Amino acid sequence: MKQSQLVHKNETLYFGLLVAASVLTVVLGIVFTIASLGIFLWVIGSILALSLFTHWLQIGYIRTNGVKVTERQFADLYQTYQRVGQEMGIRLLPDVYILQAGGVLNAFATRFFQKNMVILYSDVVELSRDGYTKEVEFVIAHELAHIRRNHVQKQWAMMLGGWIPFLGSAYSRACEFTCDRMAAHHIQDQAASKRALTILAIGGKLAKEVSEFDYLYEASRENGFIAKLSELLSTHPPLPKRIAAIATNAGETNVPVFKTAGYVKGSIIGTIVLSVIVNVAIVAWLFTSDGLTGFSEGFGSLDAMAEEPIQELAYNAATYEEFEALLADGADVNTQDLYGDTPLHNLLYNEGVDIDTVGLLLENGADVSLENEDGMTPAELAADSGQPTGIIELIQSYE
Repeated sequence: MKQSQLVHKNETLYFGLLVAASVLTVVLGIVFTIASLGIFLWVIGSILALSLFTHWLQIGYIRTNGVKVTERQFADLYQTYQRVGQEMGIRLLPDVYILQAGGVLNAFATRFFQKNMVILYSDVVELSRDGYTKEVEFVIAHELAHIRRNHVQKQWAMMLGGWIPFLGSAYSRACEFTCDRMAAHHIQDQAASKRALTILAIGGKLAKEVSEFDYLYEASRENGFIAKLSELLSTHPPLPKRIAAIATNAGETNVPVFKTAGYVKGSIIGTIVLSVIVNVAIVAWLFTSDGLTGFSEGFGSLDAMAEEPIQELAYNAATYEEFEALLADGADVNTQDLYGDTPLHNLLYNEGVDIDTVGLLLENGADVSLENEDGMTPAELAADSGQPTGIIELIQSYE
């Protein structure tokens, strides 16, 4: 069977939609970046950088704490994944690490720069010591299928499309179905494939006691809103659904069918539509109002405030000579910062203000009628901040 026949019907569709949404996000991002004078790009860049840094930390933990599978370390496991990888047509096999996870039965594939990695939790590897050789091979083949399908690399191409509700997780679930199919096709043992997933649900010791039909039947009855919403938000399909999919693909009959109630479908569709409408409305508001303009102007004002040397001198209660030199160079004595304060206002916030420096600003045209955002003139601010009477009277003499 060709690999294309094993790919879940929705994987390619969802991937295309996510890429399209990512491209749209990039286009809008360029517009927002221009409109916000680069602030939008800085915000998005910071979020992406933080995500990448967190991923690197995870990789660092795995590489420094996990046990790498080699020809000398877990040689049987090494030979298995080498054989499986070659049979699946993977030219550059990933490094495999074993990591203890407190009894969790799981595995995952990831990537560090150009190097793929597969991480097997220790309890999965221990299953091979309990006779579940084929089941462990299924898990390995499943993770190698992610590598074969380039699922990890594709995440970067579509990560900006995650604003569409449930689409990213739907794509991830479709990928899981694909990898289950590829793994089951590889090991050519449907019973072991289904048992491997059952083990992930209940553990190796109890899996032998599970009635597969009853397990799937009871799970298929959980079709209410909360159960469906939980599934839609998850990156992995429910294990019973994965088992049923393998059974159905193998041509088995009498497999319980997983259906979604009509009212649940309507609720989910309504949630998606509402979310899209809200997102579109936000974008429309940014374009049709001064949302972006005000946003950028706010940062622009902060920059302007920081770039005015005379304001810096006022904040720090600089000396008479420093003010004199700056005023001689043409500094604007009436420039206002984000809060409407002039250099004279900001000077009066300090204690021990030099009256001669106040006089210098006044002689150079400081406008004593200008009010800050609190509606206070320099004279009112001087009185409010407890400045000496002489300074207050000096300012009032220029009114």
